[in-house]
Amino acid sequence: MNIFLFNSNIFLFLLSSFLISSILTYVFIKERIIPNHFSNDINKGSQKIHDGNIKRIGGFAIVFSFMLILTVNELFFQDVTNYHLIYISFYCAIIFMIGLSEDLIKDINPITRLFILLATTCIWLVFSENLIRNTNIDFVDNIIAIEFFAVILSMITINAALNATNMMDGANGLLTIFGICVSMILLYYAHNDNDVTLMIFLLTLIGSLFGFLVFNWPKGFIFLGDGGSYFIGAILSSVLIYMSNSLNNFNMLNALVIMIYPIWELVFTVFRRFYFSSKITHPDNLHLHTILNANIKKINFISNYNINSNPLTGIIINIIALFPSTMFLIYKSDQNLQDFESIYFFMFLFSVYTSFYLIFRKINKS
Repeated sequence: MNIFLFNSNIFLFLLSSFLISSILTYVFIKERIIPNHFSNDINKGSQKIHDGNIKRIGGFAIVFSFMLILTVNELFFQDVTNYHLIYISFYCAIIFMIGLSEDLIKDINPITRLFILLATTCIWLVFSENLIRNTNIDFVDNIIAIEFFAVILSMITINAALNATNMMDGANGLLTIFGICVSMILLYYAHNDNDVTLMIFLLTLIGSLFGFLVFNWPKGFIFLGDGGSYFIGAILSSVLIYMSNSLNNFNMLNALVIMIYPIWELVFTVFRRFYFSSKITHPDNLHLHTILNANIKKINFISNYNINSNPLTGIIINIIALFPSTMFLIYKSDQNLQDFESIYFFMFLFSVYTSFYLIFRKINKS
């Protein structure tokens, strides 16, 4: 392994972003910086599984520490500027602000919100050119060879990730741990390609997420909010696209495998709501994590155990979401993923997740 990975200098980015994020998160918990009626997530709504009146502006600490450390690095330490990563960080900060406005206002029309997200992403893609260029699927690559279709596919991909991660953010630590684990997988690829700038970028992100996590798991003292969940979805999807264009031995099929669970969550939820004639934009308590949480609570009731169902739900879902994908990527680590094997694996996990859902749902009804 490259000795650079053990250089204390690079881990200063991890440590400093962690400290700033954790301090800011603590301040947000203890101080009424924003009036409670704007910042709090009152325990109401069918999708809620927490108790109490919890602030949902924790994403600000993550974004602020992440942007601050990257800015300091760019101004004082970075020898070569990677403009693609700069564009990604600023785009994700804008997406966070859109989500934060929803956290504060709380009644933005879903169609208006979707239009704003799509428009923002489209404008950014045109200027940044961080587009999906190669999927290793021939007929798709022939289509996106035309710039217009590359923009459309990239815009749909990123906004699908935004909504998928927002749907996932339903238990203590669930989405934050997912973001940390995915970033660590990407760090492995960046290290293998000796992309130092990308490694610093990812370590700063990991540190910022960890700083928030200590106050969000196992006890949820503060939540990401829509701003935080949008930010995580935006930065993971944007970096995956960037890596597919810039790293050896990494393409969009790798990204597809890594993000299988949030993709399944989005696709299955839309299909389920459409099939049962529910509003697609209306939240409900029928996600896999909410059903799993209800089943753990039922076990507590029947067996007199005292298991805290909320943080346990976050851990179990992350194991389900990431363990199979990680094992598959390790097995195929010495070669480029091919379309047929990745799609077969994707379809297999789709059926596994759907089976889990149906089993847990049946247990919950019984």
